[in-house]
Amino acid sequence: MKTLRVSAAVVKILLGMLFLVSAVSKFITIDTFEMYVYSFGIFPLTVSFYVARLVIGLELVLGAALISHRYHRFTILTTLLFLLCFIVFLAYAHLVGRSDSCHCFGDLMPLDPIQSILKNAILILLLVFTFFYAPQQWAPRWWLVSIVYLLTAGGLTLYMVEARHLLHLLSLVMLLVTLAVGVLASTALYSKWYVALLLALTPVVTTFILTPPDNWLFTESDERFDKQLFQSNVPTIESASLKPLQLDEGRHIVAFFSPNCKYCRLAAGKLTTLVKRYDIDTSRIVYVFPVVADSSSYGRFYAESRSDHFAEAFIDKELFIRITRAAFPLVVLVDEGNIAASFAYRNINENTIKSFMSEQ
Repeated sequence: MKTLRVSAAVVKILLGMLFLVSAVSKFITIDTFEMYVYSFGIFPLTVSFYVARLVIGLELVLGAALISHRYHRFTILTTLLFLLCFIVFLAYAHLVGRSDSCHCFGDLMPLDPIQSILKNAILILLLVFTFFYAPQQWAPRWWLVSIVYLLTAGGLTLYMVEARHLLHLLSLVMLLVTLAVGVLASTALYSKWYVALLLALTPVVTTFILTPPDNWLFTESDERFDKQLFQSNVPTIESASLKPLQLDEGRHIVAFFSPNCKYCRLAAGKLTTLVKRYDIDTSRIVYVFPVVADSSSYGRFYAESRSDHFAEAFIDKELFIRITRAAFPLVVLVDEGNIAASFAYRNINENTIKSFMSEQ
């Protein structure tokens, strides 16, 4: 029996570490994760920003609670409910034909919905094991909690540098904050309800502070680009169907995307979800691409962004850079040939685009 109790305690700590890795992985690629949430069309864009961060914050809290071995039954039951909710969501994703990564571990370890369901099922079995066999009276000392967090941070850093060739400093700050929460939770202070509540809220609040939702900081709808060059060149460009764009008739969305630009792909995903959500006339949407040597990059752009194919126009790379001033993506709302608003990736406003396109 003692062996079972020790094994269950170790498994519980390892599960906590896994939740930390899952949260930080999403945090590193939060732009992609929030667009994945939005792409289902369940939540408005701004709500998707909050949902993505709340999921990350909750995973951090659950990871810290599992490692610190506090409120054993409540923590296990909450974690089980969390995983069951995700299984339902992933089953829905599979049923509607989604086979892309569910971002359970961000972009660091892609898993499709079926793989993620199997992963969650295994985690549920392990949690049930810890529920019945982990010793409820034992809790790791602060130094052991610190070692666990440092091992988690070191492993993630090594993986990021070796496999992904990046070092995300904000994620390390997030782990340090969660480490402080975990250490405090390993002391007698956790027994006071207001201290426990403060510890639980800290990772969530920190997530919002380190990566504020775009609608907090980016509200302008007048991006800097060469408007004169846009109006003198773009309306006369022939689309892929060999027809002039004719932007002087009605309202249009003209999006300048580079096929190899990450944020262009994310912006295309935003626009596609907007179009489907509000039944916007697809004939009024134009993607303008620069001519590049690798023609297969356009196909990859659509596949990776999960964007629909709208009207396309291809312009010289130099003209593309001059119009956008090398700042892309650029999304321009055109009303009878006049520029009504313009956006980059961060400040694309769902309500503005919806109102603009619904009034034509």
